[in-house]
Amino acid sequence: MPLKLFMPALSPTMEEGNLTKWLIKEGDVIKSGDVIAEIETDKATMEFESIDDGVLGKILIPSGTENVRVNTVIAIVLIDGETEEDLIDHNNDLDKDTLETKSVDEDIINDSISPIDFDEENKASNLTDVKESKNLQIETANIKKTHQGKVIISPLAKRLAAEGNIDYSNIIGSGPNGRIVKRDIESSSIVLNNHIDRTKSNEFIPNNTKDYYITGKYDVVQLTKMREIISNRLTKTISEIPQYSLNIDCSVSNLNETRKRINREKIQDGVKLSINDFIIKASSKCLLEVPEVNSSWAGDCILKHHSSDIGFAVAVEGGLITPIIRNVNIKGLKEISLESKELIIKAKERKLSPTEYEGGNFSISNLGSYGIKSFNSIINQPQSSILSIGIAEDRPVVIDGALAIDMIMTVTMTSDHRVIDGAVAAKFISYFKKLIEDPSLLLL
Repeated sequence: MPLKLFMPALSPTMEEGNLTKWLIKEGDVIKSGDVIAEIETDKATMEFESIDDGVLGKILIPSGTENVRVNTVIAIVLIDGETEEDLIDHNNDLDKDTLETKSVDEDIINDSISPIDFDEENKASNLTDVKESKNLQIETANIKKTHQGKVIISPLAKRLAAEGNIDYSNIIGSGPNGRIVKRDIESSSIVLNNHIDRTKSNEFIPNNTKDYYITGKYDVVQLTKMREIISNRLTKTISEIPQYSLNIDCSVSNLNETRKRINREKIQDGVKLSINDFIIKASSKCLLEVPEVNSSWAGDCILKHHSSDIGFAVAVEGGLITPIIRNVNIKGLKEISLESKELIIKAKERKLSPTEYEGGNFSISNLGSYGIKSFNSIINQPQSSILSIGIAEDRPVVIDGALAIDMIMTVTMTSDHRVIDGAVAAKFISYFKKLIEDPSLLLL
């Protein structure tokens, strides 16, 4: 029997993705391990490998299709000498549910409409009655289909409903098998707008962002998969996590001297440490010193992590991604530097694997290179805190009672109050300041 190829879940959080490109065509022989397609998730474009031998019999989801749900059948593979006749039989099986549903609809309609005797006087009225009766039965059939289980709705229609604040649970779908599609949501929106009570004849109540602007005076940029997921996840994070922030100023003069000296002495080894490398290492030391921060909220419990897996934000085209350096607690500055550079390259080329950006215990976001003095980051779930790094710049300070100039960097720590109390976060960020101002402590 032909095999079904399903849309794979390429990461633990993946619910849908874009089938960017098929790398083979119908009739091609495939072997286990062959790369057969490219699939775009919210973070990267990844290769989809076959786990079976056979012949690609039929492509059901073409290249360039967006928002394909995980576990959707995307192709059929013929195995063990199967032919196109086997493929036809299999396609009939795939359509069986649809055909059965249509048959049920027709039975409901046919059984519910009785023959009508026509005459010249009531012919028009009888025709109207038949039409209304038929529509009523179709709606009844759709209601029964829709409400036997969960509401069937396309991803686009679901998004439009959310944007228009439309409750689609009672909408009758006009798509296949009662599926709610775009036109159903748009029709519902028109009905809702027509029932708005306007106290003034010229009163304008916008229903969409576009209603505020004149058509032709803006360009429409369609959401990428990455931007859509970023929007959903950050909205979820802000609404679910009680966040608070603490900030502190750190002198980086000693750190810069140490960094420059190491880079001069190790230049022949290709070592070029950045401030970020020291920040990553210092964060790891702080997680060991204040283990309460190295934790995650898990609903009915708190997870306390054993290692320091630290992510750092990297700006990429169309969004942001946070690759993770694992086990920073057992790595030196050179190893951290080399690994971070490799991860940055892979992030910009969208070649990170899920294990290189999923999870992690702590994150760092550094906007110092953009001249930003201080800012608050949003926590990267399932983590419980994130460090925001501002620019290191000369500022007037008081040292030993006298005014002086020192290079200062403002650091802000945002924490999840369900896991980390204010005093714990204060202890963490104070110890971080101590390590940054005396980098020799990183050797301990």
